[in-house]
Amino acid sequence: MTAVTTAAALTSTEVRRALAVWLPRQRWFAGTGRPLADVSVTAVHRFTTDTQGAAPFGAFVLVRARDSAGTDAASHLVPLGLDGTAPGCDDAAVVATVGNLTVYDALQDPRLVNALIRHTTHGLDLDGVRYRTEAPGCTPPAGDLPVRPLGAEQSNSSVVAGEQYILKVFRRLGTGPSPDLMLHRMLRDAGSAHVTPLIGAVEDSGTGTTYATLQRFLPQATDGWAAALTAVSALREDPAGGDFTAQAQSLGRAVAAVHRDLARAAGETMLRPEDYRRLSRTFLQRLERSLALAERLAPYRSRLRAVFTAVAALEPAPHSVAHLTHGDLHLGQTLRTAEGWLLLDFEGEPLASDAERARRHSPLRDVAGMLRSFDYVAHHGLVGTAAQGEAEGARSWAAGNRQAFLEGYVVGGGRAVTDCLTLLRAYELDKAVYEVLYETQHRPSWAWIPLRALERDLSPGLV
Repeated sequence: MTAVTTAAALTSTEVRRALAVWLPRQRWFAGTGRPLADVSVTAVHRFTTDTQGAAPFGAFVLVRARDSAGTDAASHLVPLGLDGTAPGCDDAAVVATVGNLTVYDALQDPRLVNALIRHTTHGLDLDGVRYRTEAPGCTPPAGDLPVRPLGAEQSNSSVVAGEQYILKVFRRLGTGPSPDLMLHRMLRDAGSAHVTPLIGAVEDSGTGTTYATLQRFLPQATDGWAAALTAVSALREDPAGGDFTAQAQSLGRAVAAVHRDLARAAGETMLRPEDYRRLSRTFLQRLERSLALAERLAPYRSRLRAVFTAVAALEPAPHSVAHLTHGDLHLGQTLRTAEGWLLLDFEGEPLASDAERARRHSPLRDVAGMLRSFDYVAHHGLVGTAAQGEAEGARSWAAGNRQAFLEGYVVGGGRAVTDCLTLLRAYELDKAVYEVLYETQHRPSWAWIPLRALERDLSPGLV
């Protein structure tokens, strides 16, 4: 194979037609739900250095898709491999066959993943892409490492290599550096103890758009959602077990520390009356969009509108500040280690625009996300059971850990939430609206969890 012939194969009509079928099957693809009419390849950046016969060939392929109604999807990054076979790949990873060559998801091929890790740990400029080492003194791996994918993610794809590295590829491309990379750099430079070590980054040499990050993998760390779920399970087996409040309080302190470091690194501003009015409009617009797709929200429409409308009348208070935040914080975006808590994936909401992700927000947005997450994990085990109507233990567990988290947040230097309860409540309800829509579209049997929260939090006397 040569670079010319392989690049031509990846832009061929056969591959583009195959991508139109393959892309909508991927969880990370930001389509409209309608069939794709056309996929165009806007760039191909090879990342295999030997193109004089060595196999496999690997490249970052940038694509744009148009659906049957003529709507363009966002630009997506699709690392593709090209070889006589697709070693270790399941059928779902295969995109097409061109002649005697197989086109497949490059992240399923350990040889290609190892090539990306070597480039990044060495520091390299290759075919319009900059592989940048972020950790001084980083030593490239001596040989190829075993590779495994890390679950199904909504807007990116991650693989673990040798239980040492985690390579995260950003599938939906914005413009310039991703918020995740920018905020990790800020927090690293601030000396934060609450983010995973950044090893390197892969960026477009011209635009600076982030293609991937390489971070240290922590095999002994526990996913925050899994840790909390274990506690909830213990509670159901023994009412005396399941205590998670110390961990929740520690997590609150960690979130406060990250907020403090971000405010210092990038500055903070006071929320102005016009900011509250804009936020109120955002809440109301999201509610109306969600109502059109999730009719089970209809009984709560007037009460939600009352809460969201009230935000427009808020006046600045001493703790009413805005700064860069995580943007999509929940237990699944945290890791518990022997030393404390780490926060992951500073990308913001998966479908948010670049401008929205870059905007400064009230830190209460992150706080609200964590509070909703405690409610979610407490009720998770009741999905599909007859116990849905008998969830007093779950409600009590959630309430106790929500309170512990808030106490830890304030003790850790976070803003006093008691001064901003109206805004915090609005953020929580907005998150619940988003959850109802998501569950309605993806996991209908789970929709009762956020619906029950709306019923509880919008009961008469609370609106």
